[in-house]
Amino acid sequence: MLKVSFSRIYNFSAAHRLDSDSLSPEENRAVYDKCNNLYGHGHDYYLELTVTGKPHPQTGMIIPLSELDEKVRPILAQLNYKHLNKEVPFFRTHHSTGEVIVEFLWEKLTVALGENRLLHLKLWETDNNYFEIKKEPNK
Repeated sequence: MLKVSFSRIYNFSAAHRLDSDSLSPEENRAVYDKCNNLYGHGHDYYLELTVTGKPHPQTGMIIPLSELDEKVRPILAQLNYKHLNKEVPFFRTHHSTGEVIVEFLWEKLTVALGENRLLHLKLWETDNNYFEIKKEPNK
């Protein structure tokens, strides 16, 4: 069956502090450098989301944009303008690195969009750093 993919970019802003309870203060500074700032720091994140599917015969679309937005925006609102470590329960017990943030988003969006729709996420943290997850092809 032929499937088409569609990508859309969303953005949100959030603060975090990279720190591990299992490391000493010196080790935290060595591993996380300036991202270990006691007060945290912020990013303007960009999330590139790709869904896949067969175009609907009546609309020609994989998913209407309004439906996609209705499913994605509430999830991003959980992070937007938040200090992740302090205000988002998940990140009180998980590291707030880009790698873990993109995994968090993947899990939430997979539920919201349906198991077989989400194909790829790319989370831009800075102009130079991004994190991505791709759905593994069926084997």
